[in-house]
Amino acid sequence: MKKYVVVGGLVCLPALVLAWQSGMAAVGITQAALKSQTERSLREYSDEIVMPYFGQKTVAAAKALDQNGRAALVREIGAAVKAMVMSPAFQAAHEAYIKEHYKAVNHGIKATSKEDTAKALKQGNMADFQKQVQRQMAAAFVDMAMKTPIEDLKEMLASEMKDWTKYAGNPKRSDRAKYAKMVSQAQALQGIADTDQVKFRRGYAVLKSAEAGGLGTEAALFGASASAQQEEEQLAWDKHGLKNVLRRKLSQLVAVAPKVDFAAQTVQQGSQIKFVNPAYEAKRSLWKAMYRAGKAPTDALAEFARGWLKEL
Repeated sequence: MKKYVVVGGLVCLPALVLAWQSGMAAVGITQAALKSQTERSLREYSDEIVMPYFGQKTVAAAKALDQNGRAALVREIGAAVKAMVMSPAFQAAHEAYIKEHYKAVNHGIKATSKEDTAKALKQGNMADFQKQVQRQMAAAFVDMAMKTPIEDLKEMLASEMKDWTKYAGNPKRSDRAKYAKMVSQAQALQGIADTDQVKFRRGYAVLKSAEAGGLGTEAALFGASASAQQEEEQLAWDKHGLKNVLRRKLSQLVAVAPKVDFAAQTVQQGSQIKFVNPAYEAKRSLWKAMYRAGKAPTDALAEFARGWLKEL
């Protein structure tokens, strides 16, 4: 079993410390280390709590404490972590981090996830489903048109115009008027491909959308694309936003703590200590960290987590 600090499960949360505490200093937990580990735990998204790691000397010092001493250390670390995480400076840094790494932005909207879209379809709510699909298509066409090298777009348009011209001239096609209009728009675009590349790109996105039966005006297409982007950014924020992450992490602490069997037997196997019960050996790192910490520190951790959850 890996040697993590007893209170490792606690530090799955973020950072600003008011004044350094005597208990943490005594076991060698520095303010910088605590800040680093909390940031890592909250920013690296995982369904599981990311267990922080502290050095061997800190582990040994923590293990040397009795149960009450460890419980006191848990409470001390909890207060320090909470002060860090709830500070305006940390929260601003977290927002900046998730915006850069996850494109997470809080627009204050109720975003529709892919799961919600699938659920709407399953329930027969075609209006919501079609609206979401339309936004996603718009975003795809806009993204393609704005990011593809301009020379490639020019070649693609020239090639596609041959087909559109053929369709427009086919009297058997019921949609020949649509293609005739597209050919006219495409010819106008070809004339500005080198002089106004932004307008060319936007016009090409509209043509591709219209060809696929999607939105056929620039305002509608780019408006839907912007809405889709906002939804994606909001969904990312809903997932990575600080308070939402804290709720998930703290809830895990509260859920796991009562399930730890502190009477579980272990055995030395070579250089490692293993649980006698294979089911316990298969437990995740948080359960094992709580077992190593002992009942009093784990109870203190769960109590702290419950209290913080009520405030979020």
